[in-house]
Amino acid sequence: MDNICYRKARACSRKDIRDVALAVRIIEGSTDSLFFDILHFMEVTLPQIIPEYEFCVEDIKIMRNAEGLTYPDKGIVKIRQDVYNGAVSGNGRHRFTIAHELFHLLQHDNSNIMFARAGKENAIKKYENPEWQADAFGGELLIPNHLIQGLSVKEISQKCGVSLSAASYQKNLLNKMM
Repeated sequence: MDNICYRKARACSRKDIRDVALAVRIIEGSTDSLFFDILHFMEVTLPQIIPEYEFCVEDIKIMRNAEGLTYPDKGIVKIRQDVYNGAVSGNGRHRFTIAHELFHLLQHDNSNIMFARAGKENAIKKYENPEWQADAFGGELLIPNHLIQGLSVKEISQKCGVSLSAASYQKNLLNKMM
């Protein structure tokens, strides 16, 4: 039996994550808007709230395969140049990556991330997985479930500025809740 090392975060439900996303939308003043301007929030709003926060756009040669890196304890988010450029151009996947990194900044630090070693049968629960949490947040922030009812996947993608796969995933979640 192989043991695997996992990063484990404090348990966080989808509802908890949705509440954080709504709080961010309230701060940005966009609770009733389908499109969330993630770059405005990261570059303009967040520095006003967290003075020590830094948003850095890094060269591909420095970041290599990492599209984004977050150092919550230092208040730093680094985004690879091509991902940033894509987000500026409205690429849904790149916008999602930035939202994902925002959740790491807001919710994950040394006090609530630990390493767990477990056999495959004892793998951590998805709601304890910091990457699942950050992905869930990206979906909840960029695709607000209270505004997408009655929209098609294509409409959600276009109006929220997200990929078709992200729009489909969130719509399916909404349908399961109903």
